[in-house]
Amino acid sequence: MPGNPCRVLTASTRSKLGMRQGTKDRLDPACKWSNDPGNAPPFRFRDLSITYDAGFKEFTASLKDAKESFATKKRSDYRQPSAFGGAPSVKGTIQQIGTAKVGEHFDEGYYVYFVYEVGEAKRGEGKAVLRKGNVVITISFSGADVPGRRMRDGKPIGNATAQTAIDVVAGQAIAAVR
Repeated sequence: MPGNPCRVLTASTRSKLGMRQGTKDRLDPACKWSNDPGNAPPFRFRDLSITYDAGFKEFTASLKDAKESFATKKRSDYRQPSAFGGAPSVKGTIQQIGTAKVGEHFDEGYYVYFVYEVGEAKRGEGKAVLRKGNVVITISFSGADVPGRRMRDGKPIGNATAQTAIDVVAGQAIAAVR
């Protein structure tokens, strides 16, 4: 498992998505990247996060633990993946993500897409959750396009935009798990 998920993506991958260098809070297991939307409309807000879950350093998760964690996340995400939104509008099992294939590069995976609202601002988010051995990998991509200065006028990114971004980073995120 990679020690720091912020070192997973290459500069060219970040550039392709328009993302800055990743940031990681020491209390948060995820690395988070965001774009620079500029200071004049229209704004394109994009956020990416990658999380690796293999238990705590002292207590590495077993294969059984990882399978249970994956199943629990899937049940939860299929019902309501965000506290700010309802059930996902797209959900399903992943057979291939980017160039990575189930059974060859990872053991199992699922994907959900949903729209959530914080205040009056709406965002679209795609989330791929993969299990490779005893590690559960979560890749989330979210965003909105805001034509003017008011966030409430923004349109959430679509499912295709989220899937495309996740496809771009998935291979590197999966390859980092050894």
